[in-house]
Parts: sequence; structure tokens; C-alpha cells
Amino acid sequence: MNRARVLSGWLWKASIVAALAAFAVREAPAQDADPANKPAAAKPADAAPGKKARAGQLPPYYGEVVDDVQRQKIYAIQAEFNAQIKALQAKLDALKKERDDKIEAVLTPEQRKQVNDLRAAAKAKRDAKKPVKEKALRTPPKTSPAKAEKPT
Repeated sequence: MNRARVLSGWLWKASIVAALAAFAVREAPAQDADPANKPAAAKPADAAPGKKARAGQLPPYYGEVVDDVQRQKIYAIQAEFNAQIKALQAKLDALKKERDDKIEAVLTPEQRKQVNDLRAAAKAKRDAKKPVKEKALRTPPKTSPAKAEKPT
């Protein structure tokens, strides 16, 4: 029974990997290989320097159905609405901050300190869980004194 359970788990994982591979292979030809056929990316004014701006992103399943003219029209429509969406997102963020400030005003100073201490503890716990690789990349590798002294 245990062997059957292991085999069924292995088969399940193998079928997931196969499905993902098939999906990746199916989607690869849908991308344009010729850069001349790709739509020109309009760089928004607020794009960070050195970062590549995207022309837009088609909704799911549209990439397989639309032609280049329709693709450009969709990108134009998205660009038209992006400014409005960005302004509304800024308003939403401001409302959330105002709400949170009013909620925090309900607390006593001691309770605010407790909440801040809990937040700091949670942040420290998250930071401690960060991958070791990230920390290893920041520090240079140690060399042994014997290797460092040998002339080449």
C-alpha cells in the first residue's frame, strides 16, 4: 500500500511537469521572433530609468486570436485608461492611509507602542527567514591565509 502511494505521488508530479512543459512548448511559437513585428513600447513619463517599459499586456487568450492591428488598438485603449486607473489607485491608497490613521488614533499611546513592537518583531522574523543565498551574495567569500599568500 505504501509503495502504491509513493508511485501515485510520483505519477502525479510527473504529469504536472509534463503538462507545464507542453504548455511552455505550445506558447513559445506564439511569440514573435522578429523584433520588427513587435509593437513599439511607449515609455511612460514615470518609468524608471534603465527599466524597459511595456507597451501593454493582452488579456488572457487574446494573444492567440488578435492580429497586429487589433493588438495595437488594445494597447492604445490600455494606455488611455492607465492614467485614470493610476489616479484612482493613488486616491485609494490615500483613503487607506487616512483610514489606518483614524484606526490607530483609537488606541492609547501604550497600545500604539505594543502594536509597533509587534510589527517590529514580525518584520525581524520575516527578515530572519530570508534565503541564506541573499546574505551570502552580500559578503565576499573568505580565502584561507595560505592561498592568499602564495604568489602566482
